[in-house]
Amino acid sequence: MLKFLVRVVIVVLVSLGLAYLFVDKGLGTLLKPMVQEVAFQSLRGQFHELHERLDAVPPAQRDSLLREQVQPHYGIALRVLPAEQVHLTEDEREQRQVFGVVMRDDFDTHLVPLPGEPAQWLELRLPNVFDTVVALSVWLCLGVVVAVGLLGLWALPMWRDMDALRNAALRMGQGELSQRVRLSRIAGIRHVGESFNQMAERIAALIENQRSLTNAVSHELRTPLARLSFEVDMLGRGGLPPTHQHVLRDMRADISELESMVAELLVYARLERPTEETVRLETVDTRDWLGEALAQVAHQAQARNVECRVADGHPPHVCLHPRYMSRALLNLVQNAVRYAHGRIDIALTHSPTGHFELIVDDDGPGIPVADRERIFEPFIRLDESRDRGTGGAGLGLAIVQRVAAGHHGSICVADSPLGGARFVLRWAAASAA
Repeated sequence: MLKFLVRVVIVVLVSLGLAYLFVDKGLGTLLKPMVQEVAFQSLRGQFHELHERLDAVPPAQRDSLLREQVQPHYGIALRVLPAEQVHLTEDEREQRQVFGVVMRDDFDTHLVPLPGEPAQWLELRLPNVFDTVVALSVWLCLGVVVAVGLLGLWALPMWRDMDALRNAALRMGQGELSQRVRLSRIAGIRHVGESFNQMAERIAALIENQRSLTNAVSHELRTPLARLSFEVDMLGRGGLPPTHQHVLRDMRADISELESMVAELLVYARLERPTEETVRLETVDTRDWLGEALAQVAHQAQARNVECRVADGHPPHVCLHPRYMSRALLNLVQNAVRYAHGRIDIALTHSPTGHFELIVDDDGPGIPVADRERIFEPFIRLDESRDRGTGGAGLGLAIVQRVAAGHHGSICVADSPLGGARFVLRWAAASAA
């Protein structure tokens, strides 16, 4: 931070110095001919009048005449100088040839040659009020403007680097864990960029380790679960007493729930690392796809006396990943079956904006507004009507959200016209191109 502040101070001082040189020297040289002309034209009448009065007087009497009779009526200082006190530069000689007068001290002092012998010069000295008030203000304003411009030129690369850092942070927050910020070695926030990259490396490594662990554990759990299932089946064939049969049924249900959880963990882990296979979309027949997907949940719906209705008017074809979108639809319908009182409506539409919308409505208790974002997090269950007793591993809606993201779409929940929850999965048809 100290290095950054020192750099800012140095840039400010250099900018002010360059601004002074530019304004004082650059503009002064550029505007000099114009200022000369204005200064000469402003005093030309007074030059003429004073010339006439002093030309008629012998050189020896001019100084006293000027002090006693002329000076009291003028607001500018007047005096007569002998020629030996006036030494002209090359630039002043050019002024005399062009204007007939010599202008010095930033055009505050004017010298007019007088005829006669000995040679004399009439000096007119303007008050310095203009210099101390107006001129200083003008030059100060111009200097500030130039300094601000120079600071802007210096700050522009820093703003660009900070914008690159912000974009990298946003993309990393969206799941692009390989995102890094690239800054030049002379960038003002290079150390911030390096710290960000180091942090990103650690975060990416931690998440990758977590994903690998989840995937490995899920695969390793399959073997003991298979053995447990086999052993439970063997126990069932061994002729257990009737009093133990309900325990055996509970064990089978628990094993089935564990197997379902492992399967969902594997799907979730696969969707966390998109590959060409997970993002490849296809155009499929809508009726066939809906029929195949809903056939998998028909038995569960019948067991709970829930009627599933598919709305007419769906597009004949739809662009999606058949396997993963079927999994998303299955999870949404299974979720609705668990909580519906007796009816579920399913609709697939193609909106005028070019999006497909998969809508699942149920007539269950609905979802509180405060929980409508949380339910898409892994292993989240609501405490009241949608609790552990209704079953499920808590990954179903998280998988739906991953599928939506893989289709460059979104999933949201709202109130259903049936009185329960409405889930809307929306994705762009163009994403299948």
